Amino acid sequence: LAEWCKANSLRDQRAEQLLLLLDVEPDHEEARGILGHKLHNGKWLTRDEWYAARGYVPHEGKWVTLQERDLLMKSEGERAAETAWYPKIRQWYNWASGRNPQRMAEARANFDAVTDPDAVPALVNFLGGNNDAQVRLLCVQLLGQMAGPKPVEPLVRKSLYDDEHAVRIAARQAIHEDQYSLALEHYVPELKSDSNTVIQRAAVAIRDMGDMTCVPYLIQALVTHHRWKIEVPSNNTQSFTVGPNGEVGMGNGQTGWLPPEVQGLAATGQLPYGAIILQPNQPRTTRVVTIKGDVKNADVLEALKKLTGQDFGYNKRQWEVWYQTQANT
Repeated sequence: LAEWCKANSLRDQRAEQLLLLLDVEPDHEEARGILGHKLHNGKWLTRDEWYAARGYVPHEGKWVTLQERDLLMKSEGERAAETAWYPKIRQWYNWASGRNPQRMAEARANFDAVTDPDAVPALVNFLGGNNDAQVRLLCVQLLGQMAGPKPVEPLVRKSLYDDEHAVRIAARQAIHEDQYSLALEHYVPELKSDSNTVIQRAAVAIRDMGDMTCVPYLIQALVTHHRWKIEVPSNNTQSFTVGPNGEVGMGNGQTGWLPPEVQGLAATGQLPYGAIILQPNQPRTTRVVTIKGDVKNADVLEALKKLTGQDFGYNKRQWEVWYQTQANT
């Protein structure tokens, strides 16, 4: 049917049929290719998802790096000042990565002396995305030495998205008090993130910054709706059970696996319709299904309790009534 749509110049209808085909055969490479999907870390992603996963952002109809977007939006003089740092940071990074002790020490001394905010894009480019968590931690420490707005967004992103817990904590703590208002402009929108984990991290940062103006946004984020795609067997399926101790297992008594967020939903009774689990070491035909669920965000509740001194649990309506009463007094 998709090929018939192609022959009849029905582009949108062809895409619709190809998506339906993927419901039946998720790894159909030809259909994925036609739709512009790409394989990334073992998962098929749409073109937009693939770019986003690699750290790109949209700008005037194109996908560019954060650094490229910032450069495109800046004045010629500011771009020149920031661009001048790239060869320096590149050279110091190469020295630090080498085996010459003298050069390594010199590179570290040079990095430690950097306080110019114009160096932020170069530091983020060469250090911020490094596979070594210690290098990323160095980047965070250097950004924390700088005043003004330029280091704020990179620090916020590190505090939310870095894979290493120590890097995330250091990034949040590196934001100075006089940078809080700008940081909150980046944290608050993340309370609507598709990732429940990111929502919780944003709530913790907002809590630590202690800004009461964020209370309405935290109220809306108390309970959020999410979707997860998981791979399940096409036949001979197993359901999960939740024991008295909250442990999630297979219906036949064996231990199963769920993504941590989904397991949390199951253990707290928030997944009433169950899920199907693919048992390890048992190859079989599989398919991808979508699980939907509402998540009660404990860190959001803790942030509200700390900021307001109140506790209405996850009852959004009671929180809204209380906040409106405070606003009118």
